[in-house]
Amino acid sequence: MTVLLAENLQNSERFKMTLGESTVVIRNGRELRDHLAANPQESLVVIGPEFGLEIATQVVEYYRATRPALGFILIRSRLEVAVMSQAMQSGVREVVGTDDASALLAAAKRSLALSERMADTTVFQEPTSKGKVVLVFSAKGGCGKTTVATNVAEALGANGDKSVCIVDFDLQFGDIAVALQIEPTKTISNAIRMGDNLDLSGVRSLVLQYRPNLYALLAPVDPSDIEFITADLAEKVISGLAQTFDYVVVDSPPAFTETILKAFDLADEYLLVTTLDIPSLKNLKVTLGTLDALGMPRSKWNIIINRSTAKTGLSTQDVHDAIGLPIWATIPASQIVPTMINQGRTVVSGKPKHKVGKAMFEIARNIDKKMANSKDSSATGADHRYGVFSRAGKGGKN
Repeated sequence: MTVLLAENLQNSERFKMTLGESTVVIRNGRELRDHLAANPQESLVVIGPEFGLEIATQVVEYYRATRPALGFILIRSRLEVAVMSQAMQSGVREVVGTDDASALLAAAKRSLALSERMADTTVFQEPTSKGKVVLVFSAKGGCGKTTVATNVAEALGANGDKSVCIVDFDLQFGDIAVALQIEPTKTISNAIRMGDNLDLSGVRSLVLQYRPNLYALLAPVDPSDIEFITADLAEKVISGLAQTFDYVVVDSPPAFTETILKAFDLADEYLLVTTLDIPSLKNLKVTLGTLDALGMPRSKWNIIINRSTAKTGLSTQDVHDAIGLPIWATIPASQIVPTMINQGRTVVSGKPKHKVGKAMFEIARNIDKKMANSKDSSATGADHRYGVFSRAGKGGKN
């Protein structure tokens, strides 16, 4: 099957007529990455002219080493020697003009035939992520992100049939080690020392076991290590953990750092936590606006109100009215939460039948359901218009 990366509706319809009705239209790079991960049989991607050359080559180079049988064709408004040369160097198989339908069809047939031959001989395969990544985020501190992250992580692995790793990416003020009373004998700082040699086995060596099927990757103990934990390192760590565990739950800082933006890129679901107070609600709206501007798919947004029964003068309905989105889950207020934290336990493990524990289990069940449903669906071109594989714009017209 052919995949068409095209934002412009008129272009997408025109090119789809040439390539065939079975062509899948994708609007941006994040959707493309999700679609290709879910559909390893895809063998051709056609990139529309509205995407700049720099962004297009980023997409091609991303798959060049790991999925060489996947072909790329670039459509350009003008066929220039310099553009064609740079495209070919990045791994694009052919460059065709916008108005040359016969050339596009012929190039697609040649590329599909080549991919079919390569599929039988290619020894490299794209690493497929075994697990799903769940990011817990709030732009305001004190909303209970760590409580949600630790309890949901334990609830996801409670049946014993799934392995879970919780990752503390609040690099400066992370509380996972304290909340679970884990001795930080290893942290993400150990990855810094591995440098470019950090591979899958190295990533696996970073985690500590907390329960039989629940592991933790802790934040640095030494604050001076934080500057060396880059977005690239975060990507290696999260991708490696996702190949190891069924679920990776990322606890985040209350800020859009480069590391957390990378985690957003890689996450399958976002748990966006707020509480019933005006500052939290304001920051939630800012968060949603930022995610929209960055093109983060709304299908991944899950709004959670923590301490939903607190008497603050605001209600769940007030939050719904303010953001114009449904509330995905609520967690009641209770003194049991700090009590369990002081014991180094989650409510899920210590008081599973408590109303807070039940709410956490319900969130975990709903995540499981969403993940199961996502296996049966593919990206279809929702109206998220920003970004390809980086957060850069579409760039020039070449």
